[in-house]
Amino acid sequence: NDIDGTESPLTEFVPGKVWPAFNSDDDPDMQRYGYHQSGFITRLRYVFDISRTKKERAIYNNARPFSVIGGISDREAQMLQSARGPTAKVALVNFWFNEFIIREHLHGSMGKVSGPIISRIQQYQSQGFLWYNSARKLSYIPFPFPHAQITAIFVLVSIFTLPVLMISFLGFWAGMIFNFFTALIFAGLNEVAKELEYPFRCMPNDLPLNLFQAQFNEALLTMFAGYHPDSWWEVNTDVLGDVSI
Repeated sequence: NDIDGTESPLTEFVPGKVWPAFNSDDDPDMQRYGYHQSGFITRLRYVFDISRTKKERAIYNNARPFSVIGGISDREAQMLQSARGPTAKVALVNFWFNEFIIREHLHGSMGKVSGPIISRIQQYQSQGFLWYNSARKLSYIPFPFPHAQITAIFVLVSIFTLPVLMISFLGFWAGMIFNFFTALIFAGLNEVAKELEYPFRCMPNDLPLNLFQAQFNEALLTMFAGYHPDSWWEVNTDVLGDVSI
């Protein structure tokens, strides 16, 4: 969460449970976690370019927790709680994962799998941490303030100056029609740019990360038990020989 000291929104993943709603504001399970928000108010605030405050984001994130396979222990939750900021929490979990792979490899629980193959797991883990930092920079590093202000002022000035130009050259009715679509295009491009600037925090078009996490967990469980069904019944008689089954 964005507020230090707040509880980390994590819960145990339950296979077969209904997916979280793509639009989190329409998810009935969020009310069970204490989140109550009118969809009309959400869209009205979006029209006036008012996003969630830091406190509202904390309540919103707690109402749509990330699902973890097997859940988390009390000591893990305590350590995540003591880590300040989302970067420290992600770095801590990344260290836990790497430490787990190294420990299991040294204990021999990975069998005769060679070291280069095991190191490939850590390579993909480091790539995931790299892309997290890229997403974090996209979310927390703002667009250059002068450029954003100049763009907003330009759109505002265009709304008042374009009617004069259009009516002068095209007449009243044609000028009003072309002015409407021209101003709509400029304002729409500016709104799209603002959404791309903050894809993880602006409402109501923020990404459904809890849905993506649940689908990823389901993919992991399916891959873990997803042996080819025919392989269970194939018996290599050349290897077994006279051994009876």
